Amino acid sequence: MKPLIALVGRPNVGKSTLFNRILRQKSAIVDPTPGVTRDRHICPGEWQGKQFLLMDTGGYATETDTMSVAMLEQTMHAFEDADAIIFVADARSGLTYLDLDIIRMLQRKFNSKKIFFAVNKVDNPQVALEAASLVKSGFTDPYYISARDGSGVADMLDDVLEALPCPEGEGIVQDESVKLAVLGRPNVGKSSLVNALLGTDRQIVSDIPGTTRDAIDTILKRNQHEYTLIDTAGLRKRTKIDAGIEYYSSLRTERAIERCEVALVLLDARLGLESQDMKIINMAIERKKGVLILVNKWDLVEKDSKTSKKFTDNLEQQLGNLNFIPVLFISALTKKNCYRAIDTAAEIAINRRSKISTSNLNKFLQETISMRHPSTKSGKELKIKYMTQIDSSHPVFLFFCNNPELVESNFRRFLEKRLRETFGFEGIPITMRFAEKSPGRNAQHP
Repeated sequence: MKPLIALVGRPNVGKSTLFNRILRQKSAIVDPTPGVTRDRHICPGEWQGKQFLLMDTGGYATETDTMSVAMLEQTMHAFEDADAIIFVADARSGLTYLDLDIIRMLQRKFNSKKIFFAVNKVDNPQVALEAASLVKSGFTDPYYISARDGSGVADMLDDVLEALPCPEGEGIVQDESVKLAVLGRPNVGKSSLVNALLGTDRQIVSDIPGTTRDAIDTILKRNQHEYTLIDTAGLRKRTKIDAGIEYYSSLRTERAIERCEVALVLLDARLGLESQDMKIINMAIERKKGVLILVNKWDLVEKDSKTSKKFTDNLEQQLGNLNFIPVLFISALTKKNCYRAIDTAAEIAINRRSKISTSNLNKFLQETISMRHPSTKSGKELKIKYMTQIDSSHPVFLFFCNNPELVESNFRRFLEKRLRETFGFEGIPITMRFAEKSPGRNAQHP
């Protein structure tokens, strides 16, 4: 198992900037506003051939408001899980009372851990000299670093990793986990679903919309399979995006869709399908991702034997041509159908990767054409000779015909319907291309 390194400290000392610097990527949201990183955020990293996991945490604070208490609980979880802790302070402000509280807590409860002291924002030698007098604590020797420009970070990383045991069989491990993005509007129950699946409050959950600001990767193991759950902040209307933070989180939702294989789109059962839900669904379909709609908070709806059918029928009507997307009614609170959602998403991921033999496809093509010979408004005859599946991350089928321009939209829809009836592809967008193949010419049409 890779060692876990936790970055901890009070809000706005530069933990997320250091996180991004170490991983050499832009992952955590970085903003001057204190408390922007609210949750634990874990990503794999590598330094000088050594692999590790790096954890960014919400800023440690002692306020008693609901959010600050939740953030403090998350920070304590981070301390418990970590093999090493990097305590980050700000050279410009020196050690505050809150910094000293953290130091005392580390010494009292976690003295068995490997602890490193990073004094950040040391951007020039003069700041280093001034910081030396400001950070005297008797805690441990400090590393003077600048997460912004990278100075001092490499030396600190060398020492951190040197202090940790190398995992057995260290090396690049192929990522075989199925990536599932948990998506939806704010306060629809995304983090509650993740917590229900994991059996623990791994993320801050409250009834405050937008509580989860970052997209957070969490590993779930079920039936000898591994899933990466990507929980995101809810996608809001652009007019409601606060300057900075909510904008970044909406971008994170889009990036989560890019990374996933299957998008789990949560709806609030009391509100139904709204325009922002359709925006998320269309975004996933446009990127050729699998989609599963989860109607959450079903336990809060008054219902009879016909309620779910009425809801599903109305939903299919709203989805229109996207009615191939499966719908599942769940409750993150009672855990009803939560694991079934994972099993269904796994089936979608498998079918999305599946390859159909050319012989089976052409048998299907002959049967389909015998059912409905393609007619054209121009009176010219459309002849489809054969078809095959192209290697791709999602199902792409190539049809060879005498003239691709003769393929009309109603026949395209008929072909897609037949493909789904014959081979499944529930929740998966299908791409069909038509090509004219003749001597000296091979043109493809999407």
